[in-house]
Amino acid sequence: MKTNALAMQRAAFVAGSIGPLGWAGMAALLLAAILVLLVAPALERANAEQERELVALDRQWEQLRDPKKARAQRNPLAALIASLPPAAEVPDFVAAIQRRAEHDAVQIDHTEYRTQAVLGHAAERYRLSFPAHVDYPHLRTWLEALLHDYPSLSLDELSLRRAVDGGEELDAQIGLSFLAREGK
Repeated sequence: MKTNALAMQRAAFVAGSIGPLGWAGMAALLLAAILVLLVAPALERANAEQERELVALDRQWEQLRDPKKARAQRNPLAALIASLPPAAEVPDFVAAIQRRAEHDAVQIDHTEYRTQAVLGHAAERYRLSFPAHVDYPHLRTWLEALLHDYPSLSLDELSLRRAVDGGEELDAQIGLSFLAREGK
């Protein structure tokens, strides 16, 4: 009780010593705080709208600077083809698959390749088919890494069979497709 009475006396002293100018200043601060709380959401919405407009203007500017890119953006098929790696990178891709297989303990005996023109002959589909010998965790790790690292890669075929000795190793037949655009 004694502390409450002391706190009340101090509050009364401070309130009395502030004076009319102090009270006007405190009222102005309170009014400013209320306005900030009321106006801030509207300002945030206006800022978000301005940012969207800025992004749209940046997009328009890029289209004016690069007409080929602008045509690709208007044509989804052209945009897809433009996003594919060039056909010249296919040998590097095949080498990367083999290096990753060695790294992940996947034994590949041989690889068969086929190509097929797709997307109106603007791209090539490289089909790789191969038998592999591996345990399941290593096979899964290897395939997940390949599919993550190469967005234009697809897993077309996967058949698994236990090895003859009944151990952990699997005989797998794997079919992958890699899309690449024609030209450079």
